Amino acid sequence: MVGCDGAHSTVRHQLNLPFEGAEYQASFLLADVDTNTRLPADEMQLCPSEYGPVAIFPMSATRRRIVATVENVEGDAPPLDLVRKILAQRAPSAIEADGLHWSSYFRIHHRQVARLREGRMFIAGDAAHIHSPFGGQGMNTGLHDIWNLVWKLDLFLKGRGSQELLDSYSSERLPVIKNVIETTDLLTKIMGTPHRFAQALRDTVIPIVSRLAPFQHAFVQRLSELGIAYQGSPIVEGPGKRYFDDSLREGKGISSRFLLFLGNEAEASTKEAAKQLAASFSGVVELRSLDNQDLLLVRPDGYVAYSSHNSDTAAFEAMRSVLQRQIVSAAPEKRVA
Repeated sequence: MVGCDGAHSTVRHQLNLPFEGAEYQASFLLADVDTNTRLPADEMQLCPSEYGPVAIFPMSATRRRIVATVENVEGDAPPLDLVRKILAQRAPSAIEADGLHWSSYFRIHHRQVARLREGRMFIAGDAAHIHSPFGGQGMNTGLHDIWNLVWKLDLFLKGRGSQELLDSYSSERLPVIKNVIETTDLLTKIMGTPHRFAQALRDTVIPIVSRLAPFQHAFVQRLSELGIAYQGSPIVEGPGKRYFDDSLREGKGISSRFLLFLGNEAEASTKEAAKQLAASFSGVVELRSLDNQDLLLVRPDGYVAYSSHNSDTAAFEAMRSVLQRQIVSAAPEKRVA
C-alpha cells in the first residue's frame, strides 16, 4: 500500500510515523484570479514587502494564483477586495485582479517523516512532507516521490526487484525532501522578515544577486527540481543525475527497464561484453547505441545509475555490481514433462 492521503494522512497515523517540524505563525491566503496581461505568462513573481510576502504564479496569460500572508482573516474565504488590496500593496504595479475564481485561508507547517517505508507500506507526497508554498514545489515534490517509487514497486512485484531496491526509496527521497523544506523555509523567512534592517538588506542584495547567471541557473534548477540527483544512493555509482536525451521520448522510451548505452564505435569485444551483461539481466536491461563513447546505465526513471568514460572489464564489473544490488535473478522457467 502507498499512502498518498495528504497532510492529515490516516496511513501515516496508523503506522505511528512522527511528523516532525513546526507551524508558521502567520496565516496565508490563496486565490485564483483573473488578471490583465501586463505581467509575463512564463514567469513567477516573488515579492517581498514590509506588509508581508506575496507570490504570483501564472496559470495562463490572464489567470494567476496568488499566495500571500495575511494579518487578519476576513470571513470564510478571502474576498476579491482583499486580494486587490494585497496586490496593490506588495505586487508589481502592472498587475490588476479582475475576477475571483476560488480562494481560501490556510495555515502552513514545515514537517517530514523520518522514513517513507514500513514493511509493505509506503507514504508519499503531503502524507510524508509539507512545507511553505513559496517556491511552488509541493506538487512537484510529491510527483517525484511517486516517480521514484513506482518503477521499484513494478520490478519487485514482477519478482525482479530486491528489498534493497525498495529501501532505496527512503534513502533517495529523504535528502531531497529535506532540501526542499530548507529552501522553502529560507525563502519564507527572507520574504517575510519583519525587521527593517533585514528588509533593507534583502531589498538591496536580492536584485543584484538575482541578475547573476550562475545564481539564476542554480535557482531555476532548484525550484524546478530539474537539478535533483541521487548521489550517495546505495543503488547508484556516481553523481546520479537525470539523463536528458530526446531519444528517450521516441519509440519505446525507457519501457520500464534499465537502458545500457554503448558507443556506436565500440570495439567488438566491448559490444560482446555489453550483450552478455544485458543477457544476464534479461527482461530488465536493454542494450542501446549511443553517439559518444561513454558507457551509461540509465534507470527506468531516467536517472543515471552508472557511467564511465571507459568500457574496460572494471567498468562492466562495476555496472554488474550496481545491478546486483537491486535486481533479483529471474527464476528458471518450469518445464512440463
